[in-house]
Amino acid sequence: MKETFVLFSVGNGNFAMNIQNVVSIDKLAEISDVPETADFIIGMVTIRGQIIPVVDMTKLLFKRSSSIDEHARYILVENSGTIVAFMVEKTNEILDISMDQVKPMDALSTGTTAFIKGVTMLENRIITLLDTEKLFTTLQRTGLLLEESNEVIIEETYIEKG
Repeated sequence: MKETFVLFSVGNGNFAMNIQNVVSIDKLAEISDVPETADFIIGMVTIRGQIIPVVDMTKLLFKRSSSIDEHARYILVENSGTIVAFMVEKTNEILDISMDQVKPMDALSTGTTAFIKGVTMLENRIITLLDTEKLFTTLQRTGLLLEESNEVIIEETYIEKG
């Protein structure tokens, strides 16, 4: 079975996210800083009237800052109603990948990242497939995103004057 992915570059690596969760691919916009966040969360950006957190994928994957130039883009991804802008160094193309050709990371390495679905070889390129749902779970653990179960509901209490 084939699935469609957006291919992007980070560092010297090729990565892919399932296009099913991709809202859009946008040019970089001005980022507003957010204090006291994980180092890979580089701020917030306003795109089409929405305030969206920005994750530097180079910092998240390789612990170093992205090389930003005219090719850098935001990949806006939605999961359970939440949108995050993933800043990548370059978006390359849209690919159909045969899922039976994807090898799990644990077969290749012992120090795997929780949100890597697997790797595949396509046109002499190694492509690492990211699991969007697990990526969002990682972001929830940092406190960037709140899970529905963590929402606080405040009930109003009325006191009668007597």
